[in-house]
Amino acid sequence: MQTSAMQQFLVEQLRTLYDAEKQLTKALPRMAKAASDEELAGGFRQHAEQTREQAARIEQIFQTLGVKARGATCAPMQALVEEGQQIIASEMEDAIRDIALASAARRVEHFEMAAYDALSAAAQAGKQTEVARLLQETLREESTTDKQLATVAKRLLKESARARPAMEEEEAERPRSRPSSRHVSAGSSSASRGRSSASRGSKSNSTNSGNTTTDHDEIRRWAEERGGKPACVQGTGGKGDIGMLRLEFPGKPNAKDAKLQPISWDDFFEKFDERGLALVYQDKTARGQKSNFNKLVSREQGKTRTAR
Repeated sequence: MQTSAMQQFLVEQLRTLYDAEKQLTKALPRMAKAASDEELAGGFRQHAEQTREQAARIEQIFQTLGVKARGATCAPMQALVEEGQQIIASEMEDAIRDIALASAARRVEHFEMAAYDALSAAAQAGKQTEVARLLQETLREESTTDKQLATVAKRLLKESARARPAMEEEEAERPRSRPSSRHVSAGSSSASRGRSSASRGSKSNSTNSGNTTTDHDEIRRWAEERGGKPACVQGTGGKGDIGMLRLEFPGKPNAKDAKLQPISWDDFFEKFDERGLALVYQDKTARGQKSNFNKLVSREQGKTRTAR
């Protein structure tokens, strides 16, 4: 009787988890599309594939238990997915939306980790060794995903904190540095037109605000002027995929840089175009210093930034 009651508990809980995984399979691609940070978006896409495998693993558990594979509405996951949809629909800045999406995704992971941990313990108590093994396998995957999201979230927060003072300083200096139209000489007006015509169509004209481009030569020139080289983040790619793209610069190594692996410019730009990316970069800071700030975003996000 005790074993039967334990199996009934397992089946009921597995059906809600099965529904949760099915909901996530649909939600993660939407989150990936909404994310402007390339590593975050790629992580969502990768986890969507993994979630499909986890749902299939639950189907395998149902087969082991000798019951039909079907879901039962998981209300907690519905609420978490709805939270993600509200973030996507909000009018946040790209950087803030990415931080919010990473935070929402971590809440999903913590919910799943707690659920899989509890079910694994129940399976062990019910002498369901194979079921416990499969549940623990998913639990390990969810834990790894949470750690990856935590790393990305910390980086996004640091980047946002670094970018904010420069943006505020630039905004504060702009009224003082903007010349009155009554005092602009013909020569300075001509020079201004020359600089404007020299700029590429996908690039903004300000040297200390974000420029956006998809031009390969422009990206390579900007990076190499600063000692930058193309790289990928180790462990983020699947079979035949080099993973997340990065531009690596010398100096100030940290834990994230240690995971970067050099690649060729040809491989970098092949994936850059295949994934529909654009580069947001900064030539100089508001103080006039050379800047290495850059960020890979979707081209749709890049067009939005340029239009602002």
